[in-house]
Amino acid sequence: MCPSLAHTTRRGHRRRALALPLLAAASLGCGRLHAADWHVTVAAEQGWVGGWIRVRENDVPATRLRLNGDLGVNHMQSLRLLAWTPLGDAGELHLGLTAHRLDGSALLAAPVYFNGTKVAPGRLDTVTHFQDFIELDASYWRHLADVGRGSVWGSLGARYVMLNFRLDGTIAADSVGHELKEDFYVQELPVPMLGLHLRYPLGDALQLTADVNWGRLPWVNSLRTEGGEVRLAQTNSDERVALTYRWNPRWQFTAYAFHTEFAQDERSREDGNVVYLHDTGVGLSAEYAF
Repeated sequence: MCPSLAHTTRRGHRRRALALPLLAAASLGCGRLHAADWHVTVAAEQGWVGGWIRVRENDVPATRLRLNGDLGVNHMQSLRLLAWTPLGDAGELHLGLTAHRLDGSALLAAPVYFNGTKVAPGRLDTVTHFQDFIELDASYWRHLADVGRGSVWGSLGARYVMLNFRLDGTIAADSVGHELKEDFYVQELPVPMLGLHLRYPLGDALQLTADVNWGRLPWVNSLRTEGGEVRLAQTNSDERVALTYRWNPRWQFTAYAFHTEFAQDERSREDGNVVYLHDTGVGLSAEYAF
């Protein structure tokens, strides 16, 4: 507990003069402690996924593979670790780490081409696991306005996506290439993100929240070379609606629905790699404050 100045009113003038600097330092220390309060959230999501991927290497043609059609990837599981802390009276710092898993299996009736590799007919598995698909987020939130009992916040930040898309299948005997993965993360750059966030209490323990985030990286030099300059364009967006129940001052639990989109396009003289992914699903999370 922070000390109170009232405790010194019964002391003499000299004692107050000696105590005031100590009390001021203690008060500042308490203020720093309050400003450093952290809220940590662990979340799990199940989504229904769609989109496609095409990976070209040199002059070998590339097959456009649909995630939930050609590859049999119908779902995406995600694990999130989020943290935020207040910055003053009207600001917050938010950090996030998310890992996704894309698993699926399909039977090829004809050969397909991926990253310069010819895949023979037969079974083709998508084995992009949690360690292969990771997002890092950092943003500053600022209170913008009050709406009735609730509040609206804006955010500005960046997102960094590390995707190593991996397949497992039978490589054709006459294949030029022999690699069934594409490391999109090699050409990745941070994507600037903007957000709008609603926090609206529905009672003492229940709260409605809504979040929209969008980011765009237009065609830019990725600062990497692979057969010449590699140019990159990327779009990230997500929307979420949630109900949060505060169990006690430290714990709260949330159920939510979400939709996300991710598109990355890399082009150079040797490569032409495109991935587009959209995901709609539900999630559950638990937050602890300390």
